[in-house]
Amino acid sequence: MIPSVEAQRIARSLFNAAIAKYHAGDLDGAAEDSRQVLVIIPENAGAFHLLGLVHHAQGRHDDAADLIERAMARNPRVAEYAIDLAHVRATQDRWVDCAAACRIAIALEPDSAVAHCSLGIALMWQGRANLAEESIRKAIACDADYAPAWSALGEVFYSQGRDGEAESVWQKAIDRKPDAAAAHFNLAMSRLAVDDYEQGWPGFEWRADADPTRFNAPALAAPRWQGEPLAGKSILVWGEQGLGEQVLFASLIPDLIAREAQVILACERRLVPLFARSFPNVRVVAREAPIFHVQADFQIPIGSLAGFFRKNLLQFPSHKGYLRVDPGLAVELRARYRRLAGTARMVGLVWRSSRRRGGAFKSTDLAEDWGPVLCQSGVAFFSLQHGPVYAAIGRAHIMHGSIIHHDDTIDSAADVDSWAAQIAAMDTVISVSSTAAHLAGAMNVPCRTLTAAGPGRLWYWGKQRPHTPWYPNMRLYPQSKSGDWSEAMTQAAVDLGPV
Repeated sequence: MIPSVEAQRIARSLFNAAIAKYHAGDLDGAAEDSRQVLVIIPENAGAFHLLGLVHHAQGRHDDAADLIERAMARNPRVAEYAIDLAHVRATQDRWVDCAAACRIAIALEPDSAVAHCSLGIALMWQGRANLAEESIRKAIACDADYAPAWSALGEVFYSQGRDGEAESVWQKAIDRKPDAAAAHFNLAMSRLAVDDYEQGWPGFEWRADADPTRFNAPALAAPRWQGEPLAGKSILVWGEQGLGEQVLFASLIPDLIAREAQVILACERRLVPLFARSFPNVRVVAREAPIFHVQADFQIPIGSLAGFFRKNLLQFPSHKGYLRVDPGLAVELRARYRRLAGTARMVGLVWRSSRRRGGAFKSTDLAEDWGPVLCQSGVAFFSLQHGPVYAAIGRAHIMHGSIIHHDDTIDSAADVDSWAAQIAAMDTVISVSSTAAHLAGAMNVPCRTLTAAGPGRLWYWGKQRPHTPWYPNMRLYPQSKSGDWSEAMTQAAVDLGPV
């Protein structure tokens, strides 16, 4: 049934109001008006699209993708719908689906710099750097002033180890758009990776705009700390990014305590018991709980402390561990594992990263990649790995004859405190870049960390070096080529050595 002229007029009015509310940040109002449009005109593609954008902004990405796909089904000739679907899929790290949506957009609008650039990013995260560069260069050909394309081209170069070229094009992005957040942030990470803290930390502050979902800034009334005296003052430090980064930056909490500050630390819920024990003079709360009501004189994201306390390599303390596990549990676990290991060294293994973005590039195949390590004598291996492990352990046993113990009583995903105690019970940990590696480093447990090249590179492991200033008792084994762990793994095995 075709809606009456009056019904169509009302629907248009509601739709225009929904758009205005969406751009004003009134997501609930925009959603309600969009739904009213669909009551009047059930096949209205624009309302489905806008409702999808609202859900995307609210973090409901599966619902967002479904709604935008419904808009595309009702009006398949709108390139904007496909581009927005690609953005949702990118947020989900569903890069194959992202690329498919980009190709639909390009078919509809061949000169779309946005679509070509988004396709290039999707291809990069699939490990197809050459095709990614080709696609991004097409975006630049469409619009030479499109700063995100220059920024994305820098990411592709950086993933190939072409750091100088990467920094050059990131600067081109900034020249074209001075507030190009991703370019500033990427340039900063490149500088931090070579210990250039003078240039690195100021650019690191762009991370909030470069990746607002991961940064996830809370609404707080207290002013941002800018280095004022803290004696007798309270400061709310709030966690950001992932578990590993929060463990890394927790090394800065003692610097605040030394300034006689009253510190309130809002961290990821699973870290609360560990951090509370490690920093007994700090009030530790869960970041997931509303923290806007926490009274403090100042507030700051935890990563921003580094710009005050780690201005050069000399300011990195040679610590003996700043995290403290449950001593009783650690002793109990070590005794239990010692009964399994006998006189052999107890070595904990982590072979897979659970990080959503870039995790595949940091991960290894236990059976295919770990042979040099698993063939070492005088070693008892223990799995410290998240998630399903028995299929991988079984394949490794068939290929190498190795026995890898796994303790089902430790839920490393849900109970980080017990997981930390398990890590502390090991003589040595060998891990890919992961939260386990950060925990081992923060507890001063001897750790050998396999670090990725390609899109899995992370600034805090530096560039092709054996050590990191963040963790004095950690040795790094960097890949020389993305996807090839043979050299790094062989060196880790040589350093592990037989008894």
